[in-house]
Amino acid sequence: MIKKKVLFIGFTGRIGPSLLEEYNLKYKDYYDVVIGINKTKPFGDYEIVKINLSDLDDLTSVFVGFDVVVNLVANADEKDENFMNFVEPNLIGVYNLLEAAKRAGVKRVISASSVHAIRGYPLNGEMVKMNFAPKPLNYYGATKVFLEAMCHVYAHAYGLSCIAIRIGAYVSNDMRQKVCLTRDNFDYVISQRDLAQLIHRSIIAPDSLKYAVLAGSSNNSKKFMSLEETKKLVGYEPEDDGYEMCNIVKKDVF
Repeated sequence: MIKKKVLFIGFTGRIGPSLLEEYNLKYKDYYDVVIGINKTKPFGDYEIVKINLSDLDDLTSVFVGFDVVVNLVANADEKDENFMNFVEPNLIGVYNLLEAAKRAGVKRVISASSVHAIRGYPLNGEMVKMNFAPKPLNYYGATKVFLEAMCHVYAHAYGLSCIAIRIGAYVSNDMRQKVCLTRDNFDYVISQRDLAQLIHRSIIAPDSLKYAVLAGSSNNSKKFMSLEETKKLVGYEPEDDGYEMCNIVKKDVF
């Protein structure tokens, strides 16, 4: 069986390196991964390619030959009140990403959306299902709504399989203590191994899955986002509960 060729971009930031730890432990036999970076520098033992989301033609040429592109590139500062800081990475970059994938013959794009696309719903209200209307509270969240909408356009107008994952509050293994001691709720926490699994499940999901918005959350005792549709669509089986995980951390500290 020929392994899929997968391009990871945006994996040099806050989330990516820890996800690659999980990939090396559990998923490296499933597909061949290449790391796309903006600056030419060594990145472990991976094959690397230089990418520039602002250059559509160059991006298209880089994407040729890949089956799946996984994108984490964004300005993710939810407190940034200067809209212009989001235009290049979160709007133009999203268009270039999807258009380049279409032109290059990529079969699937998996992109990081965010819980901030729906953060306007109350924490103690009904669990947010994936068919609820978006309710962003900041520019960052609004750009993630744009990403999800563009995914729908490219899936239904051009046949590109496009999956957006609404990533919650990410907790890498090495940041577990800091996050658990500073947060006051864990309703949309997602652990390192759960997010890695969700991305993996999205990569290997059937080709018939053309469009999906998935809930990027662990199996928390209290949930902000419903996981039922995500489990059904890609077979996601989260292993962690943010509340249990952080109770253990607090007991160890105090």
